[in-house]
Amino acid sequence: MNTLKLTNQDYAEQINYTALINCYMREFSNWSRYLGIPKYDDAIAKHLKKTPTDLHIRIDFSSIGCDVYVPVNYFSETGRHLFDFPVIRRVIDTDEVSEVDIYGFMTMTAEYSKGLYPNIDASTVLKRLNNSIENLTTYLDYLVENNKSVNDLEMYFIEAEQSLVLGHILHPVPKSKQGFNQEDLLKYSPETSGQFQLFYFLIKPENIIEKNADGTPVTKELGEKIYPLLNTEHKKLWDRFPEYQIVPMHPWEAEYLLVQEDIQIMQEQGILFALGHYGESFTPTSSVRTVYSENSKWMYKFSLHVKITNSERINLYPELHRGHDISQLLKTDWGKNLQKDYPEIDFMVDPAFIAVKFNDKVINGFNISIRRNPFQGENKTKNVTLLAALCQDGIFGQPSRLQNIIENTAKNLDLPVEQVALDWFKQYLHICVRPIVGILNTYGLACEFHQQNVMIELDKKGFPGKIYFRDNQGFFFREGRKDLVSNALPGIADESQSIIDEESLAPKYTYYLVTNNILGVVNALGCSGLANERKLINLVYKAFKELENEDETGLVDYIINKRNWYTKGNLITSLQNINEADENLEYPAVFLDTPNPLHKYFFSNKLIKPESTETVYSRYFEDDNVHISIRPFNIENDFEMIHEWFNMEHAKPFWKMDGPKRDLELWFRTILPSDEQHSFIGEVNGVAQFSFEPYWPMRDIVGAYYESLPTDYGTHFFVAETQKDKKFSFQSFQVALDYIFMLPEVGKCIGEASVDAVPTDKIITKLGYTREGIIEMPHKTAYLTFCTREGYWEKCPESRLEAKSI
Repeated sequence: MNTLKLTNQDYAEQINYTALINCYMREFSNWSRYLGIPKYDDAIAKHLKKTPTDLHIRIDFSSIGCDVYVPVNYFSETGRHLFDFPVIRRVIDTDEVSEVDIYGFMTMTAEYSKGLYPNIDASTVLKRLNNSIENLTTYLDYLVENNKSVNDLEMYFIEAEQSLVLGHILHPVPKSKQGFNQEDLLKYSPETSGQFQLFYFLIKPENIIEKNADGTPVTKELGEKIYPLLNTEHKKLWDRFPEYQIVPMHPWEAEYLLVQEDIQIMQEQGILFALGHYGESFTPTSSVRTVYSENSKWMYKFSLHVKITNSERINLYPELHRGHDISQLLKTDWGKNLQKDYPEIDFMVDPAFIAVKFNDKVINGFNISIRRNPFQGENKTKNVTLLAALCQDGIFGQPSRLQNIIENTAKNLDLPVEQVALDWFKQYLHICVRPIVGILNTYGLACEFHQQNVMIELDKKGFPGKIYFRDNQGFFFREGRKDLVSNALPGIADESQSIIDEESLAPKYTYYLVTNNILGVVNALGCSGLANERKLINLVYKAFKELENEDETGLVDYIINKRNWYTKGNLITSLQNINEADENLEYPAVFLDTPNPLHKYFFSNKLIKPESTETVYSRYFEDDNVHISIRPFNIENDFEMIHEWFNMEHAKPFWKMDGPKRDLELWFRTILPSDEQHSFIGEVNGVAQFSFEPYWPMRDIVGAYYESLPTDYGTHFFVAETQKDKKFSFQSFQVALDYIFMLPEVGKCIGEASVDAVPTDKIITKLGYTREGIIEMPHKTAYLTFCTREGYWEKCPESRLEAKSI
């Protein structure tokens, strides 16, 4: 991203724009990579020449009359990319091209989405987008004016907590805080290191629900601490009602509560008294509503009726019990054994909670989850970092914190940076994957291990030493271990509603643990140029593969084998203005299927992403006296020829790729950089005569029509030559299959030729393909056929000999 000579507001817009486009690409499918500068599309070519990149994202908004091009600085295997600006839009009818700003893009997104989703509200999401940009601008201004560093090698707990300036990198409005005005923003935001006293209420005990798994009720502790600090009037008030209990509150939420009708009635009836601000100052952690003081034994997680990203940040009553449950459970033999078996993970629990009720109804605004503070006193200096902050991009062109740590370690150890980055990541996987899968299997405990809930303690070398998990709202128990936890703590989950069925567990757990957490680290290492993402993804695959036979829950099988994963759709959720904290909604968040990135472990670059256009394989057929060779398609030299081929009469019915050069060029410029397929040219005795297109069903549409495997590859095949004595179709197809089966990552080759393509069917049957059924695809009815390496060699034994000679 170009950050030179940008104002803070411009930079804030680019950060938000990057997040918005990444959300769009994750949640919608009408986009593709676009490589190079077109020869037959002058309108777009003129503008793409001005951008500093050779790769763009093209979004097909033809249903609303335009297409959009986004310059790509870094394309990630994890699905979170870096872009350059400006973004351009072309009106299809007129070829008029213009820049489109972030608000224009969001407006187009809303318009396009209306045909797919109900309840799209562009006006609301545009206001939230503007709020996010304004807030981020404020934070960047604060950063500059106070010379605040967010990428130091070592940072105390609270410094790291307050360093997440850029926010949720896969949310369309990452810094939106609806409800805060500018004064609130500065006072209560972690990004501005806000400091404030808590607000205290005095409340009749019959209206308070309170538990503390650690012993003494927190209200009693607070009463002893706050009473001496009260002014004379408030001391007299409390002396009149000595049985009343003191309840802390976030000062913003206190103002909100005091204008609510129920609270005003409680005041009139003498059930509740507002005392005001007292005691030591607290400061917000990265979660805004969870506050910290280095002198306090507790952190308080308040309800806050501010809509941050997708939710009004209120604690629901059942969630309060989860912290109490897990705190009690960890004190049993179940918990002691778990912590003994998996010391790599430290659970920061919320053993206490306070709730307030009126007329037998819990008032959500008063729901307070109370967390043990492991960073009290001298422990405040621990080098513990929120994972989301550690994975944050560098700001203002500076290196990211993760980049600083790894490059410094590499320098100290006198090792290559990538080696240190890979070792760092291996260590993270070591303390993360096996323990979390083991805890789920043996003890039945599932935790929402996403970036905002995970903190990493770094050792003296800067390597991951320990994981802290926080946020007791994210503790669950799987159905298969219900008896185990119930025996350890009878009645557990009665109030917390924390038992999750096995079927729902794998998809959602994969999102939190792998998509958001582990692949977030992969993305951070890749974006910073520290390591190749394919190498990192291979490490992730291997780490889970090693546990395949040990896992009884189906989680590992889902992670390594499922074609698509269940992924949260923050943009679609925002477009519909859904509040994820709405307890009346059965499914408050939108989840979608997205391709499984771990299948890249089986990806064949030689088939789908060849690095050159030189000959990759050739074979001489002595009986026919023909030499057949294949090479990757070269768009600069081959395009006009293949355009002629696809406009031949025998090609039109089956290929349906005839038409103007501009349309065909668009197709090639989008498939060449894709993960779906590539195109190869075949030559017979030096003359170009056929093409074949290897494709990967894991990304190609056909993979959705059968139980596809990541080792499956397919190919389309076309012979341009029409003279029978020159065609050599069978031999040409053999050369294609020779090359495909030469590659060890290929398991079987599939086909999906149209049922009307009788000549093709005859050829592939002779080559060893077997029919597996008929599939109805949007554009054709096709025979699904499989060809294994052994089946091919059985039909064409000379190809086996050819393979051995290579």
